Amino acid sequence: MFFIFFILLSFIPICVGITLLVLFEKNKLSKIIFLFLLMIAFWQLDVAFLYSSDLFKEETIEIFFKLFRFGSIMITPTIFYIGYTIVHEILPNDLKKKWRLFVNRTTVLLFYGLAFLVYISGWSHKGISGLELMQIGSNTFYFPVYGELSWIFNSNVILFIVSMTICLLISLNVQNKSIRSFLVYFSVFSSIGYAIGTLNMLPSTRLFPSSIALLVYALSILILSSRMHLDIVNNMNKKLSEQKKFLFQVIDLNPNYIYAQDENGRYTLMNQSYAQLMGRDIQDMIGKTDYDIQKDKFVGKKTPNQENDLFKLPEKRFMREESVTAASGEVLWVQTIKVPININDSSALLAVSTDITERKQYEDEIKFQANHDALTGLPNRRVFNENLTNFLEKAKTEASQNAIMFLDLDRFKYINDTLGHDVGDLLLVEVSRRIENLLKKSHKGAEIYRLGGDEFTILLPHYNATDSEAFAKELIGEFGNSFIIAGSDYFITPSIGISIFPNDGDDANTLIKHADTAMYYVKERGKNNFQLFTSEMHQVFYRKMMIEKQLRTALDNEEFELYYQPIMDLKTNEIIGMESLIRWNNETLGQVPPDEFISIAEETGMIIPIGHWVLNTALEQNACWQKEGYRPLKVSVNVSMRQLLDPTFLEKVKNAIENTALGATYIELEITESIAMYAEAMIEKLDALKKLGISLSMDDFGTGYSSLSYLKKYPLDSLKIDKSFVIGMNRDDENKAIVKTIIAIAKELDLKVIAEGLEGQEEYHFLDEIGCDYAQGYFFSRPLPALDFKEKWLSVGD
Repeated sequence: MFFIFFILLSFIPICVGITLLVLFEKNKLSKIIFLFLLMIAFWQLDVAFLYSSDLFKEETIEIFFKLFRFGSIMITPTIFYIGYTIVHEILPNDLKKKWRLFVNRTTVLLFYGLAFLVYISGWSHKGISGLELMQIGSNTFYFPVYGELSWIFNSNVILFIVSMTICLLISLNVQNKSIRSFLVYFSVFSSIGYAIGTLNMLPSTRLFPSSIALLVYALSILILSSRMHLDIVNNMNKKLSEQKKFLFQVIDLNPNYIYAQDENGRYTLMNQSYAQLMGRDIQDMIGKTDYDIQKDKFVGKKTPNQENDLFKLPEKRFMREESVTAASGEVLWVQTIKVPININDSSALLAVSTDITERKQYEDEIKFQANHDALTGLPNRRVFNENLTNFLEKAKTEASQNAIMFLDLDRFKYINDTLGHDVGDLLLVEVSRRIENLLKKSHKGAEIYRLGGDEFTILLPHYNATDSEAFAKELIGEFGNSFIIAGSDYFITPSIGISIFPNDGDDANTLIKHADTAMYYVKERGKNNFQLFTSEMHQVFYRKMMIEKQLRTALDNEEFELYYQPIMDLKTNEIIGMESLIRWNNETLGQVPPDEFISIAEETGMIIPIGHWVLNTALEQNACWQKEGYRPLKVSVNVSMRQLLDPTFLEKVKNAIENTALGATYIELEITESIAMYAEAMIEKLDALKKLGISLSMDDFGTGYSSLSYLKKYPLDSLKIDKSFVIGMNRDDENKAIVKTIIAIAKELDLKVIAEGLEGQEEYHFLDEIGCDYAQGYFFSRPLPALDFKEKWLSVGD
């Protein structure tokens, strides 16, 4: 009977511990106290089995007794662990430093180690020699007979006193009054409970003290935790009350308009700003509807009471912009957020309105600026594209002919460069005004746009080829008279290109492209004229013209990207470097191959800024990869003849190295055999580059006209065999011989050899056999964007 009673009793501290975890949301201290209560439960189970003589054999009882003694013994270090948790979780930093010397992880482990030693000794015959069956009154139970090591159990009592004393002293330093009270009383009641429990060592107590101790522990902790939780709740309520008061003060001081209305439209809350906007006092408006406040404005109109669904609560938050008439009569624009809320078990709508009148004015201004050219006030490219799309849709519906006219001012750049941009801007304004006046006077359906720079477009609805030509002649006539700028006369002429819908295209891009082509056709043939687009206009001319045009803005529009192709060591099959290769993706032209645009960049001189961008970008990327920890590699950059002839080229290279902080040994410049035309002048510049520590390589070797005499003078490090010799050389004995000869020359001049265009396994083995050092080509990898190249070829260095 007592066995079952004691078993049930052992669940009390476990239930109290679970309650503690729930109350304090499983914080660390509540978890440790739960562990403490669990040890108390084990202690009670230990005693329960001593009362099970009529249920189990003595050997079984002895095993369970020794097993569950773990609880009574581990109470001591767990108390110390509670003190350790208080130090690390609750005490302020200055007191933590004070206690950490004595109460730390090491001492906790030490206390648990000593307790475990006490526990282990109980399993030996010298610790507990056996159990003695005793009967006192009506109670029959086993009582442990301690051996010669019984002093070890007594030492555990001393450790408990030490642990409890330390825990109490630490608890007194806790600053939070509620937590401090809980911990101090916990220490006191734990000491009392343990003292009562030690009476179990006297047979005459019949092992009842442990049950009393259990109840002391459990009830005291339950009462103390409930009291502390109540204090916490009261403190939270007090803080909530203070926060509520503060919140209403903030709402009242908030410059935004804040108010709340119930389901019937009655005001339940508002701040001072909203009351002032309405020209009323807050108390005069609370409990009233808009109809009650402004009855005169509802005369002859439906009121909220006349229409039940006028005021509906939204299911979720929503935002809208609306106009509000203030008491002064001023109309304001506000952005209102409305949120459904519950106040005193009733639904309401909370609204916060922000004055956006000034922003709306700015938006109107910004909208105008976004759609119009800042200089001339004409509609801009964005509006032109939108209007052209709508224009064509309407034309398709009407099955009418319509014209698009591109106008570009001739030699306008010369005016800007010689007279300055101020004069150029004033001239653009005068040109736009003169064209606008012509349209208003004789062509009211037409619309003019400024695309940028000195480029204008005109949409001519219902104009066929004949009408467009007549208008173009009239427009050119307007430029016959001078433009007066700051008292001076200036003459300028236009070049005009025209495309007709649907003859020259049935979509916007095609019509724009063809009008642009016609305009450039005029410029190529003397300017100051007009031209209708014709299908006979050579496509090559148009393509070249478009590449040149788009190339001028490609850098500013960030249309270029560098790809990288690995250079491999044929002996080790490991990457030793990479060549940077420019790629151009233009919105109008799409992907333009380098073979197509590099020559045009050379002709126009645009290769110099483009080459400078390539050099800086390649060096920056390589420096970035090295900073990220990837294995350092050499990067090759192609340099054109125009760049080398540029007097500032050497300085630009120095600046690029300084700005990127990339070691010069990781840079290789690739030049072409065309330097032979300037051999004497080039050698000095190449020597200067070598002094910087840069490597030099002759690209596309074998396709040019460099003589061996000059080749010996160039400070080169390597030759690159042109891919035209490498691709398919296994099927061409002549190419094989050329490749062998180039490698032999290079070896004679102590130069490394790099083969371009390696695509097959057979070519790979052939190059390796004849002593080629390095190679690149599709056999290893196509050129890749920086991110793809990094993922595939780079590895973090050791």
